[in-house]
Amino acid sequence: MKQNIYDDPDFFSGYMALRAGESGLNVSIEEPAVRDLLPELDGLDILDLGCGFGKFARHCLDQGAGRFVGFDISEKMIAEAKRRNQDKRLSFHVGAVEDVEIEEASFDVAVSSMCLHYVKDLGPVIQKIAAALRPNGRLIFSVEHPICTSLLAGWYSLDESHKLHWPIDRYFEEGVRHANWFVAGVIKYHRTVETYVNAMASAGLSIQKLSEPRPTKAAMLAQPSLDEHMRRPPILVLAGDKRTCR
Repeated sequence: MKQNIYDDPDFFSGYMALRAGESGLNVSIEEPAVRDLLPELDGLDILDLGCGFGKFARHCLDQGAGRFVGFDISEKMIAEAKRRNQDKRLSFHVGAVEDVEIEEASFDVAVSSMCLHYVKDLGPVIQKIAAALRPNGRLIFSVEHPICTSLLAGWYSLDESHKLHWPIDRYFEEGVRHANWFVAGVIKYHRTVETYVNAMASAGLSIQKLSEPRPTKAAMLAQPSLDEHMRRPPILVLAGDKRTCR
C-alpha cells in the first residue's frame, strides 16, 4: 500500500510550517537546481507529479506556460494548491504518481520534485512519464540523494556542534527505508544513482544533466548552517529529453 504521509495531520502541519519559513532545502538548493534545467516555458504544457501545494505552478505561469497539470497523493496538498493558485490554465488532481492515467504525448515538460524516492517501483513510473512527453520533451526530477537514503542515519556527531562525518552503508542494497521526519515511520525507497540514470535511459530519455546541487551563495549568507551541505550532496537532480528515435 502506498503511504500518504502528507495527509497525516502532524506531518502536514510540520511540513507546512517548514515551508512557510522556507528554512528547508527547497529554496536554498532544490528549486534553483530544477529551474536551471527548465527550457523556455512560454506556451508549453507542464506536468507536475507530486505537485504539493502548487508553488511550482505559479513559477510556470509567471514564465508564460500554456497549461499546467499537477497531481499529488495528498488531498490536503491538493486543497492547498487550489486555494493558493486560481487560474484557468491550472488544474490540480488527487492521485498517486503510480496510479494516475496520463494521455500520451500531451506535455512538453514533466517535473517531479522530491517525490520519486517515495515510489516503490520506479521503472514503470518513468516509462509512463516518458510516454506522456511529446518528442523532445523534457523530464526533470529531484530526489533525496542516494548517499543520504542509503542509511538514513544522519550525521555522526559527538554533539550538535561537532558533526564529524556522514556515514554511508548498504548503498547497493536497494529498497525500503524508514525515516523519522515530523512523525515516525516515514517510508522512503533507496536506490543507487545508477538505477535512476538507467531508468531514464530505458524509458527512451537522453540524459542532459546530472546535478548534485549545493546551497546558493545568497542562501549561505542568510543561513550559515547550510555549510554542512557542502560536505555531502543532499539532493540529486536529473534531466532527460525524449528521443525522437530509439
